[in-house]
Amino acid sequence: MDHDRILQAQVLRVKALKCRRWADIACDSESAARLAAMARDYDGQADALERDVAALDRVQLGR
Repeated sequence: MDHDRILQAQVLRVKALKCRRWADIACDSESAARLAAMARDYDGQADALERDVAALDRVQLGR
């Protein structure tokens, strides 16, 4: 299952990158702010998944 979580985190990172790119070319500041907030949210979700995987790995290794 760790592989699935890692893959999901990578997908979220790509979504965050796309949102940041779209924010850079947004027509107005409100859209740019929304896209930047979405990017931060995706990054936060990816961070949480990566922490979960790291914690599970430590538990499985007996640390």
